[in-house]
Order: sequence, then C-alpha cells, then structure tokens
Amino acid sequence: MKKYILNLVFILIIIGEMTAAVLGMRTLDFIFKPMIMLWIGGYFFLYAVKAGPVIGRLAFGAFFFSWMGDILLMFSSNNFLFFMLGLVSFLLAHIFYIFLFLQTIRMTGKTGYLKRHFLWLSGYLIYGVVFYAFLFSRLDNMLRMAVFVYLTAILSMSALALHRKETSSIISFRLVFASSLFFIFSDSLIALNKFLLAVSYERILVMSTYVLAQYLIMRGLLQQFAIPQFVSGKGL
Repeated sequence: MKKYILNLVFILIIIGEMTAAVLGMRTLDFIFKPMIMLWIGGYFFLYAVKAGPVIGRLAFGAFFFSWMGDILLMFSSNNFLFFMLGLVSFLLAHIFYIFLFLQTIRMTGKTGYLKRHFLWLSGYLIYGVVFYAFLFSRLDNMLRMAVFVYLTAILSMSALALHRKETSSIISFRLVFASSLFFIFSDSLIALNKFLLAVSYERILVMSTYVLAQYLIMRGLLQQFAIPQFVSGKGL
C-alpha cells in the first residue's frame, strides 16, 4: 500500500507543476516545484538500502543542489542574480552526479565503458562546440565563461552516465543514461530560450524533460542499490 500512496503523491505533484507550467500560475509553481526533488530524494533514501554512506552523501548532494536550483530559478524572472545562483546550484548538482556515477563504477571493480570506447566522447565534443558557438555572440564575457563551465559539466555528467555501461544492470544503465540525455535537452532549451530565440512551449518542455531526467536517475540508481523485492516491483 505504501508504494501506491507514494506514487499517487508524486503524480499529484507533477499534475500541479505541469498545470502551473501550462497556465503560467506562479502560485502553483511555488507550491509544487520544490516538492519534486523532496519526493525524489526521499523515495531514493527510503529504498536504497544497499547504497552505503559514500553513495548516500553523493546522492544527497546531487538532490539537494537540484532542489536549491529549482527554488532559485523560480525567482529568475525578477532578478538575473537568481538565474546565476540557480546555474551554480545545478552546476554543483551535476558535479555530485559525476562523482556519484564514478563511485557506482568503482564499487563494481569493472572497467568503465569509455576507457574501451573513447570515441563516443566525440559526440559530446561536437555537440558542445556547436551549441556553444550558436550562443557565443549572444553572451557577455561573464556568461561566456559561466555557460562554458556549465555545458562542460552537464556533458561530462552524461558521459559518465554512458561510462556506466556494462558495469551495472542493463536497466540501471539505460535509465540513468536516458536521464542524462533528457537533462541535456532540458537545459539546452533553457539556454536557447534565454539567449538565442523564443522556444514554443518552452516551460512545458523544460519541466517535463527535467522531471523525467531526475526521476529516471533515481530509479536507475535504485536498480543498483535497492534490495531485490523493491526492484522487482513488490516494494516500489
């Protein structure tokens, strides 16, 4: 019964947040958006019984700074400083995710995928160079550095998600790697909409892919750290 109640709560949170995105209702946004990462983090720590202290600290850091980023970006329309602080918060979240993914590989004692298939990194390099080139002329010097650092971090996070291939279960890898791609898509839309051109339905697309990214990371990690009965669905 517990899992149904928890999942129902999450569905209600998402309905509330997507309603806020569709109708542009800031009051609903202020109510439901901060609940997203609280639920995802709480759900993870409720079931990740085999995670251990190092994984726990890294996951907490990633979830916490994501939560802070969510809150700070709610005020970004009022003051550009909040956008920059939100950017820093998500930068820290991605750094925690990078070390978290590395730790999940180290725990298995296996060799990461990119050490044997390093050419896959060229895809990230090409995307990063092209995307940054599109934005470059629209940014001042401070933003050029900030966007470069952030873009490097999020692409590195996704590369580390790919690096987990063949070191975890297929389901765990696919969920985490897919989540990293949703993260890139979501953050790319934010940058395009803010600095280059207006993106139709940007708010809806950003929030839906962002929530999916965070949720899939959590579920993918649970595939590695939850006990079998939870992974199989009896407890999740």
